[in-house]
Amino acid sequence: MKILSFGEVMLRLTVPEHMLLEQSDTVRMSTVGTGVNLLGSLSHLGYQTKILTQVPDNSLGKKVAADLRKLGISDECVEYSGNHLGSFFVELGYGSRPERVIYQDRLTSSFCQAEPDEYDFEAMLEDVDYVHICGITLSLTNKTRTAALKLAEMAQRMRKTVCFDFNYRIGLNEDTSHSVMKERYEEILPYVDVAFGSIRDLTDLLDYPDIGAQHIFKHFMDDFDIEYFAGSNLGQKDSKKCFEGFIYHEGELYRSKPREVNVLDRIGGRDAFASGIITGLIEHWDYDSMLQFAVANAVMTQEAMNDVPIFDKNDIFDYIQCDGKNDLIGY
Repeated sequence: MKILSFGEVMLRLTVPEHMLLEQSDTVRMSTVGTGVNLLGSLSHLGYQTKILTQVPDNSLGKKVAADLRKLGISDECVEYSGNHLGSFFVELGYGSRPERVIYQDRLTSSFCQAEPDEYDFEAMLEDVDYVHICGITLSLTNKTRTAALKLAEMAQRMRKTVCFDFNYRIGLNEDTSHSVMKERYEEILPYVDVAFGSIRDLTDLLDYPDIGAQHIFKHFMDDFDIEYFAGSNLGQKDSKKCFEGFIYHEGELYRSKPREVNVLDRIGGRDAFASGIITGLIEHWDYDSMLQFAVANAVMTQEAMNDVPIFDKNDIFDYIQCDGKNDLIGY
């Protein structure tokens, strides 16, 4: 089974030791992004993965490609152009202080400036089974939007399973009207088989009336002929942080039980959940098992440093079996 993801690769600069950015003179550098996080997880779960993207045609681009290979992600569809990679700083939260992300200019990155016709979509899709498209591509540039739409159309025509993550970012769309963003999402959704998002994506972005989750999900999936809709939430229960997920299919809504999480680094949790759901679909698991696996992967990811989940199936099954309470491995 091979999975292709289309999206931006970014440079994450993490401030060490839970310090604030202005307190530190050093940062830790890592290669991340929604597609990187998802594929890195899926490669560790035993599947072939490759990413379709553009990186700078310089030493930074070569470093990114090397990092992808180290994660088990093929760089055969990585193309080189320009000289800029989008980046962001991360201040890790602690106690009541939340984690904070500070973006640098990403709209001039190699990925955002690449022309859609630079990609040979048909050739890149030939040997894959699943295609994942990050919704952030709809919020970046006309070039990334056009490329995402062309890829979705061709993937559906070639009978690939198309996965789409809403990943709507208000901060990226302050100068774009609600109606324009709604139209962009409605344009790509008819080509989607598996959608990842939240009920707020449907009510606040697509303007579905808030008539209860089950009814909203049904209307949404009927309107766009989507087979699966899945999502997750990091919330609070009995003064403890808890992570939970859901999946909706053929009129049935399945929910996981909330699982306690001690957040070390929350970025990447939803990507870990999505990779767990895709794993369950590939393996034809029942929905309770699928959700249990996806939530466990997400919890473990948030209890480790950095965006990319690097747990294999045995790690996750061991975690589930001991209910997250095994404190000694490999004695």
